[in-house]
Amino acid sequence: MGISFTAFLHPERLARCGVAAAAALSIASAAQAADVAGAKDPAFLKRYQGSQIVFSAARSFDDYALVVPDPAHPGNWTSDKREGAVTRLFYRVPAGHTALELLRNYEQATKEAGLAIAYEQMPCKEDQPREPADRIYNLVQGTGITANPFVTRTGSYVFAAPLGSFCFFTAKGAAGGQDIGLTVGVVEEKAPNQDDRMLMAQTPLKFAQGEILVMVDVVATKAMENKMVVVKAIDIADALANKGFIDLYGVYFDTDKTAVKPESAATLDEVATLLKIDRSLRLEISGHTDNSGKRDHNLKLSLGRAQAVVQTLVAKYGIDAKRLIAKGYGDSKPVAPNTNAENKAKNRRVELRKI
Repeated sequence: MGISFTAFLHPERLARCGVAAAAALSIASAAQAADVAGAKDPAFLKRYQGSQIVFSAARSFDDYALVVPDPAHPGNWTSDKREGAVTRLFYRVPAGHTALELLRNYEQATKEAGLAIAYEQMPCKEDQPREPADRIYNLVQGTGITANPFVTRTGSYVFAAPLGSFCFFTAKGAAGGQDIGLTVGVVEEKAPNQDDRMLMAQTPLKFAQGEILVMVDVVATKAMENKMVVVKAIDIADALANKGFIDLYGVYFDTDKTAVKPESAATLDEVATLLKIDRSLRLEISGHTDNSGKRDHNLKLSLGRAQAVVQTLVAKYGIDAKRLIAKGYGDSKPVAPNTNAENKAKNRRVELRKI
């Protein structure tokens, strides 16, 4: 997720949302001349009439934690972890409207686009305790978009609308043949302050009193382009003989899951072939993750994936279980810095090590 909900959620800056009825739908399709270069509305969701895009950022493939209700704790929220193309837009809406009015308009437009509302925080409250705000921020901060875009000259966080009403909702559904996760946050500027402004490349992005900032985050789930070549049994044997280990990138799992996906068959066929040829070979099969998520969770996830690979080799290919050991290392042994999506993909791997 820098920016993210930090741009909206700060306990000293949350105020009461309006309670007036939502106005008639005013989402407009025409782009504004003042939009930042290259910015455009999501294909399935148009903007509120008269608004302009003042910031746009995109990641071709990244992770994103969508806020959703927590089924285990009614009234609370948790995260729906997703991966795909992530886009963030900030809109400026002229004064004369309310945060609630914008929220209801966007909710209506979202439903008309075929998405279902997943979670809604409303109304905003004055002096809201810090803990709920921090929890939301921690859930959505994961995406690389938030690495730096808005910082003060000293590097600390700043806030787009320091004293205004705030509301947000999330939604899920399909649009344009893709699985969509959506976050819409709305904040109303109440008392502009020279110190409370966002800076991008040292250029102030200010909001006048009464203006509204709308944040629209879209994560469109898609498969990352797979440029990894399926390794052959002879290559595995050569790596084990010369290095003692080999990293495999052709073993696939869904996000935050341990079940081996069917697309892994080509790679596991080669591993099984080698094990059948060299019947003295014993292997440690280890799972590795990137640094997204908590360390304990990553350790458990990586071990579960390694165990799933062992189980597949035993059950599907008839390999003796005594020749295989499963271990999980989580994010403790990266092969590349976890600084971007490409490097994180390298760190998410299954390793074979000769024992």
